[in-house]
Amino acid sequence: MLTILRPRRLAVAVVATVGAMCVSVLPAAATRQSPPTRAAAHPATASTTTGATTPFEVYEAEAGTPTAGAVVRSLTSAPTTQYSSAALEASGHSYVHLDGTGQSVQWTNTTGRPISFLNVRAGIPDSASGGGTTATLNLYVDGVFRQALNLNSLQSWVYEGNGNYNTSDNQNPADGDPRVFWDESHTFVTGDPIPAGATFSLRKDSANSASSYDIDSVDVENPPAPKAQPAGSISITSCGAVADSTPTNGGADSQSVDSRAAIQNCIDQAEQQGRILWIPQGTFYVKGTAGLTAQGITIAGAGLWYSTVYRDVPVPNSTPLAALFDLTSCTVRDFHIDANAVSRSTIGGDGGAMDTTGTDWLAESIWTQHTMSGFWASGTGGTVRNSRLTSVWADGINVNNVSLGADTGNDLTVTNNFVRGTGDDAIAINSVNYNTNDDGSKTYYNPMTNVTVSDNTSIAPWGGKGVGIYGGSGHVVKDNYVGDTARYIGLGAGRFGVNGSDLLSATVTGNTVVRSGGNAYSQGQPALHIGNGGDGQNVGTVDKVTVTGNTVTDSLYDGIGFSTSTNTLLQDNTVNSPGRNGISISPPFYPAPTGSATITGNTVTGLDPGTSAFVDNSTGFTATLSDNHWPPPAPEGPYGGTPAAVPGTVQAEDYDTGGQGVAYNVTSVNGNANSYRADGVDLDNTADTGGGYDLGWTGAGQWFRYTVDVATAGTYTLGLRVAAPSAVAGALHLSDGSGTNLTGAVDLPATGDWQTWSTVTTRVTLPAGRQVLTLDQDTGGWNLNHLAFAASSDTPAADATTFSIPKSSAT
Repeated sequence: MLTILRPRRLAVAVVATVGAMCVSVLPAAATRQSPPTRAAAHPATASTTTGATTPFEVYEAEAGTPTAGAVVRSLTSAPTTQYSSAALEASGHSYVHLDGTGQSVQWTNTTGRPISFLNVRAGIPDSASGGGTTATLNLYVDGVFRQALNLNSLQSWVYEGNGNYNTSDNQNPADGDPRVFWDESHTFVTGDPIPAGATFSLRKDSANSASSYDIDSVDVENPPAPKAQPAGSISITSCGAVADSTPTNGGADSQSVDSRAAIQNCIDQAEQQGRILWIPQGTFYVKGTAGLTAQGITIAGAGLWYSTVYRDVPVPNSTPLAALFDLTSCTVRDFHIDANAVSRSTIGGDGGAMDTTGTDWLAESIWTQHTMSGFWASGTGGTVRNSRLTSVWADGINVNNVSLGADTGNDLTVTNNFVRGTGDDAIAINSVNYNTNDDGSKTYYNPMTNVTVSDNTSIAPWGGKGVGIYGGSGHVVKDNYVGDTARYIGLGAGRFGVNGSDLLSATVTGNTVVRSGGNAYSQGQPALHIGNGGDGQNVGTVDKVTVTGNTVTDSLYDGIGFSTSTNTLLQDNTVNSPGRNGISISPPFYPAPTGSATITGNTVTGLDPGTSAFVDNSTGFTATLSDNHWPPPAPEGPYGGTPAAVPGTVQAEDYDTGGQGVAYNVTSVNGNANSYRADGVDLDNTADTGGGYDLGWTGAGQWFRYTVDVATAGTYTLGLRVAAPSAVAGALHLSDGSGTNLTGAVDLPATGDWQTWSTVTTRVTLPAGRQVLTLDQDTGGWNLNHLAFAASSDTPAADATTFSIPKSSAT
């Protein structure tokens, strides 16, 4: 099994701010960790029986020993913005930063065998004008210099500021809000392999020109010798293909030879003669915008460490690209695919690695990098196995029912693959119902059936899920390891978009989901999700999803979330140390107006204060609970434990604890202020004086309770700090514990905008002592920042509601 060892949480020594996310920075003396002992485990928080079995082991940088002032930088709290950071996109949400001469990170070879091949996941700064740089970083073995490793930032660093959110085309640093911090570079070790028990380190020396180096992880292995050419096969060199020995390092060799026509010629011969196509050692270039097409043959290489097909597209590019390989009913194995693409769109030279369809096709031991997608595959009876996909711009492995004009995707298998650093879903089952043609007509497809996704490792997708199930029936997703999603759900079962197929049955079992979820679009997404809103489209049917025996650990937000779905069985799962609630019906931005689930035998541990093992924020969702093992729900009580004082100001965001139906009632959950409190159901960042949060997304029938301590019985002037784009008649009223209306209907004037604030006053008469007041939302369309109670000697008139809008805040 794959080793990925890292501490769960590191003590904070110094705190730095990176993109509004809390990142800890630790000096070397505080961070020494035990090295990995065997390729048999994921992090200590995860099961040892999930994920891919690989020929390499992953040494996390934070599990090594930083030296000479190098520091570990780790994500220590969930993101409070929708943007990214190097820590958020790192595996383990943690890495080592080198910015001074002589700084390094060191490991000990505990594999029990020599290390002759390294794959380094690292990041170096962008150039001032964008487009990246190249630099070297030195490798030492037992303290002795061994070789300089080539690194680059040519295929990383895109920017989301200035209206570019969630795109990957903008390379202008002036726009700010960067993402895609990591890339991967591999090489054989020069000279003798690193022996078992030896130390090896990556060190910034004076000859290493980048101003800083961020080290996420290093994969170590001892590859077998290159495979020999199969008897009777056709080598692409016999058709004129020419190998290139110059390292690519993020870009093509300008002196390389275009071998596309030669390779296609050999493919045609292999098809005609029924022979294997052989790719020998070396890097073979396919230049321009055309790809390669094959049907019914085997394409084999000398091994994914030795044989490379490299796609070189002139960038910027204006010609839409097909995949490098269009394959029908083929077997491909044992080679590497790389490309010079700098984004996932046409202008950046995108294009998939392999588009596949047909029957009984096979892809195994393929290593794909820097293409738009790894495998985009349909048909019947196909398999992707034992492959690596690292630093891919979009989906890693997408099995579907539309690739290459097919209309089916049945009995497909995705097993024992390692996927890291994708710009969209690492692995997806993507059942499409229809696509709309240029003339407005629709082409319909057969729903996918019986897809198996098992024993895969999906780590650190920076733009998608670890595993996504989108529509169809009969799917089995089991024994996968999902870790460190940057923005989205770790593992989701639902439907994709308005044109996706309904999901009518699936089994999700034995998976491990670690440090997952995300804050894309400020949504606070759960680590594991069941329902139809996982892609932002709350449409369609999600039915009969069985979720059993999964482990969800250290989720950034809720552990398991439900949106609209029916007949779900959630059984015998474990949620450990969720960042927010353990299991949530209708978490923020995933409304669940209807649905049903049986929730039985589940365990939730390690809850933070103010969070709950189970919350149900949807009155229309029927959750049947039995034999679960978690702390009882917190009773209603004042937020923070102390009632608010009257006279005084009660902040709208400080409604009571106790959850849906006890402390509040909401018809949907929309809030994005979950960094303030775990439910944050309808809270938003306020632009009002003093900052903080306001209560928004108001709607008829919703209410929030506030426990207060009234110093003296009497009449109080109540100032409601409100914002309303338009006037709202009968917006709200305040009631006491017995339901008595204390204010009558309160009308709100137009302030002009959701964040333009004014004060509306009314009067309430309150007895002395502790009591619970309910703010009832009678008509929506307004926000509330706070309720200010001031002592008054006046007697309320029959019509107690008046408006007072100070000049300083009136519109």
